[in-house]
Amino acid sequence: MEYKRSFILVQRVLRVYSRKIVSTINVLLNKRADVLSTALFAKHCTNLLEFCPPLTWKLSDCQVCATNLLEEVYSQHQKRKEAMDLFDRLEEKLESVFSGIGSNEDVALGKVLDQVRSIVNLPLDYRVMPDQQSRRHSNGSRLLRLFGLGNQDITEIEDVMAPDRDSKGLLSDRGRRQIYCGSVKCNPLDVRYIGDPLLSRTKSYEIPLLVDLAIYASHYLNKRLGFVPATASGDDDLTQHIHEMELYQNTSFRINLRFLADIRFMIVPAAFYAASFVRSCVVALFG
Repeated sequence: MEYKRSFILVQRVLRVYSRKIVSTINVLLNKRADVLSTALFAKHCTNLLEFCPPLTWKLSDCQVCATNLLEEVYSQHQKRKEAMDLFDRLEEKLESVFSGIGSNEDVALGKVLDQVRSIVNLPLDYRVMPDQQSRRHSNGSRLLRLFGLGNQDITEIEDVMAPDRDSKGLLSDRGRRQIYCGSVKCNPLDVRYIGDPLLSRTKSYEIPLLVDLAIYASHYLNKRLGFVPATASGDDDLTQHIHEMELYQNTSFRINLRFLADIRFMIVPAAFYAASFVRSCVVALFG
């Protein structure tokens, strides 16, 4: 939800900078404007006083800030897509089918990239994120994971330019040397969630009471059926989360009923119940 609000704010700011406005600003800053425009610009600078930017400043000087903004937006977008569940994926698929141009969010990201490229004069071949070379799927089928069964770590992105890491995803000594020498760089998408997704905090689309019941029921069934070993423990919260993540990654199959707490999951049975109720009322009145 925070990502959506922030992205909408970015869109509103960029919407002000139309191509004509950007062209006019560049003409003024490059001192190629006519006498009247130059006089108005000088009066504007006088009114701003100390808030006026340096007269030697240009829009292209904001390239570093612009690329940092784009990388953050794309990073959050990719993380959100990796965390999408069955309902989110179905919604995105239907949205792309009916729109005929793909996901609305992907289209909006493309427009933001074009706007920023036009404003700060980024190269035409500029790419926000490095190419991802491979995807490795973890244990269990995709369909089972989408319904909460098996390991939910759907994709683990590997970048050939990423530093060397150990089995826990932490930088190794070789990886630190690689970064120090500048031969590789860290990718924001390499930052992984630490902990067990089953025990993650309640999402905005989940019912808190049902989340607690689903977690309890999942633990009970997994222990009774022998799917999960002893519960992890640690001295502090971080150590606890690391132990939970290790236990989760070493589990090939388990029962996860967390999806039952999703309020969107309740829409289908509620619709059937409403249809059944209306039908019984119609039969009682006219039957």
